[in-house]
This record gives sequence, C-alpha cells and structure tokens, in this order.
Amino acid sequence: MVKELVGQPHPQSFFSEFPSESEWDVVVIGAGPNGLISAAYLARAGLKVALVERRYEIGGGLATDEILFPGYYTNVHAVYHMMVDFMPVLRDFDLRRHGLVWIKPNLQTAMVFEDGSSLQLTRMIEDTVDSIHKFSTKDAVAFGRVMRDWRKVAREVVAPATYIPPMAPLDLTAAMQRTSAGNELLELSEQSPLEIINERFENDRVRALFLYTTCMWGLDPRETGVGFFVPLLLDRGMNKCYCQGGSHKLAASLARELVQAGGVILDSSQVNRITTHNGAVTGVELWEGRTLNSKAIISTLDPETTFLDLVGAENLPGDLKDAVSNWELDKWSYSTLHVASEKAPHFACRDSSVDESFMTIVGFESTDQILAHWENVTSGRFDLDDLGGHTTCQTTFDPHLSRVPGNHVSFLQTHAPYDIAGGWDERGPEVEEALLAKWRKAAPNMVPGNILMTALETPEDIAIRLPNMRRGSIKHGDYNPLQLGCFRPNQDCSGTDTPIEGLYVGGASTYPGGLVIGGPGYLAANKVADDMGVERWWKPTPEMERYVKTYLD
Repeated sequence: MVKELVGQPHPQSFFSEFPSESEWDVVVIGAGPNGLISAAYLARAGLKVALVERRYEIGGGLATDEILFPGYYTNVHAVYHMMVDFMPVLRDFDLRRHGLVWIKPNLQTAMVFEDGSSLQLTRMIEDTVDSIHKFSTKDAVAFGRVMRDWRKVAREVVAPATYIPPMAPLDLTAAMQRTSAGNELLELSEQSPLEIINERFENDRVRALFLYTTCMWGLDPRETGVGFFVPLLLDRGMNKCYCQGGSHKLAASLARELVQAGGVILDSSQVNRITTHNGAVTGVELWEGRTLNSKAIISTLDPETTFLDLVGAENLPGDLKDAVSNWELDKWSYSTLHVASEKAPHFACRDSSVDESFMTIVGFESTDQILAHWENVTSGRFDLDDLGGHTTCQTTFDPHLSRVPGNHVSFLQTHAPYDIAGGWDERGPEVEEALLAKWRKAAPNMVPGNILMTALETPEDIAIRLPNMRRGSIKHGDYNPLQLGCFRPNQDCSGTDTPIEGLYVGGASTYPGGLVIGGPGYLAANKVADDMGVERWWKPTPEMERYVKTYLD
C-alpha cells in the first residue's frame, strides 16, 4: 500500500487510510542505518512511527546496487562492518531470521609492496606477529605486547562507550582514571596517531600499515586529541565483517523489523520542512504535499540540512545557528573504481594468501608516501602519479554478487578531494586510468583482457546519491577534538536532543559518529523513549553494563 502512495503528485487522491495530513508519535527523517535503527526500536516499543526517505530505496550507505554493471552487484558505500561484535541492535533483534549472515575472514588486511613482500593483519594476534617478524623482530614482539593492552582499551572502554551518552571532558577524565585501561586511553588521547605509531614501532613498512589502517577513514595523522581512535580502529581493522548478500541486507532486515512492528516507511518522499511553533516541533511537510504531524522528530541528516535547510536559520537560537554554521566537513572524500572481471585480482606477492585478504592496501611503499598523499588530498591536490588506496574483491566472499558464475566484482578506493582542478567530469577518465595502472602494478592480471566493465564513483557522485554527505563527506563531518564526544555536533545536541523541543538528531554527525556503527540511532531511540515516558523493551549489552559499573557508578 505504501508503495502505491509514494510519489503521487496530488494529495487529494490518496486513500483515506493515509490522508494528506496524519498524526504520528515519531517521525524519523532518513532511512540510512541510524534512521532504521531508531525507527525499529521505537516501533516495537508501541509508538506510531513513520520513517521518511527521499531516495527510491532505503539503507543510505547500506547500498548494494546493480546500477554500475548489469548482472553484477557492488557495495557502493559500506563494505567493511567494524562494530558487528558490539552493536546492540544486532543482539536486540533476531535479524538472523531475515537471513542476515556475517562473514569475518581470517586475513583481514594486507599491504603489498613492489618487491613482492607483504604485511598482514589477521584476526589472531599471533598470525599478525608472524607476518611482522619478516620485517622486524622487535616490532613483532612490540605488537604482541601493545595489542593485548590496546584490545582492552578498545573492547572494555571505547567500544561499549560508543552506545552510552557522552560525558563532559572533565567527567570523562575522572572516570577513566579508575582503571589502567582508562588511563592508557587518556595517555593515547594526548598524542597524534603518527606519534603513537612511531614511538612504538621502528620498521617503516610496519608503521605504514598501522598508519593507513587507523587513519584511512579521515583521521588527521598529525592531530593530537584523537589518539584514542588508534586502539579501536586497529582492533576493528583486524575484526571487520562482510554482510553476506551485500550491505543492503542489513538495511532490509531492519526494515522488516520496523514494518512488522507496525511502522511505516515512506520512500521517494522528501522532507521539505520541519515545522515549529513556539520553539517546539509540530511535524514535517513532504515534497508531495503531505503533512506528518508529530511532537517528536529524529533527523539523521547532517547539521546544515537539519537546522538550516529544514528548520530554517530564522527559527534557531543564536548559539545553535553559530555552531551549525561553523561545522566542518570531512577532510577528504573518496573516489572508487568498481570493476567486473573474469578473474579475481592476483597480487604479485610471494605469499599467495594475499589474494584472499578482505582488504589489500596498494600503491604505498612508506609512511612518507602515505602522508604526502593525504596532505595533497587535504590541500585539494590530486597527484595521479603518487596515489594509492585499498582494494577488495567482493566476490571472494560473496559469489552471488556476480550473475555470471566464476566472474568477479572488485573495487579500488582512494582518498580524493571534492574539488579537483578541471572538474571530475573532465578528469574522471584520467583518474580511472591512473587507478587501473596502480592496481595493475600490484595485481598484474588486472588488464583489459580480464576486465569486463569499469565504473568510477567520484566524490560528486557520492554527494548526488546521498545529499546529506555534503561534498562527499561520508561521516557528515570531520573527526577532530572540537567535533567529537560531547562536541558532536555541538554541546547542545550531542545527547541527541536539541534546543528545539521535540527535535532530536541521530545521524553520523551526532555522537559517536559515522561508519555504520549504529550508535547515533541507538542513542536517539533511547532518548526519545525516555522523554516520551515509554518503557524500553531493550536492555544494555553485557559490555555496556560492565562499562557503566566500572566507570559511571
């Protein structure tokens, strides 16, 4: 029924059970992972929930599309799911009944070099230590010692805190001082990722692997105040999961939970305005003329879209308007070359197991080269002769992505500026050729005779497909000390509620951030349920309970 109603130009023609003006307990804007999570929790709690999505399809970054290659599917955004072991939504809902299956390869990340050598990050610390031994015995021993401590920091502190409201800096410092893992976190936070890695490891290639793994999602390697990410992202970089059937399978599973609980999904239905009266929300107006009245609205969009475009600058308190106007987007975006081929990439490495790596870093021989690449991109330059990135053959883990048995779907992704001299339309072909040349150097069989089709996705394409990823900003905003913790997106909104009564935020620009970790949507659902006096049917995970008992009680 909903599908028949969506996109109709004349509200008066709607069926009576869905009139042009309707009443809801909660309206959620944006059916990406966080919107789906919030809506599913609240619908099962008995609230009348409408989830509104401007695109023709739900999921946001959880996209597995055929549009690039007829007969071949590719995950055009989210591929590496790093928080599967901790996301509360995966424990609170039995998503397995929808066929949701996670694959966690043993060989998680490899880095290949021109001399045929390679480094490997695996699920088992011992296997990674063995790989590092080929380059430095001292670093192998150091990694085994350091990573055991860092896993405590990641798994006992940072990971469970992802799903608990943020604390003010002074309160957080006092809480962390209770344990050795907490004190380790405080010490790491004072350093930059580059300092942390350089102080603990001596071999430059080992440093390069760790630096890329921890900073590839947008961390400034030289910025202090973000060092706490290093243990988390390195640990999670060794424990990534792939969603069998494609990342959209997670979105579809959450959507089924929402609909089965009585929620309604309105896709191809853009919100034009969040309406307010006397400083409180009253509902949303949709592009096709419908009005959804509600005293609780959760926006999972970026701050500029939520507050300036939908609420309107004239309806914002002065401090909030200034905070939104000063919001900084990600330091870089991404350019991704998707390829369908007859044979999977075969890397020119002495260790043939690299071909089975979940993610393989190519094109870099040193930390200086990685740093130069990121500095160029951050400055708006794109050096085609000196770029590198990471690649995954998705059909190695999910053959169903190819409708031709035995054929393969892969991608090579590099960091890229949104603005490129000459423009992406003009420069796209040469960027694609440069990426293919870099890929071919690492995997010599990636030649025209093997490649069937290619498609380059640019930062501009990301922003067109997902407009709230402004300028291709996949996290909706930069990770820096002034945009993390209780400052994400600002001190008035980091708890998901806002100075506008009834308006909540729950997207990647909200604490704890992006990368499909599920935290913003989960926290928004908690806050709305509490404010509306609705009993939560869900309970904290054991990891969260231990965190609260150790650091907050």
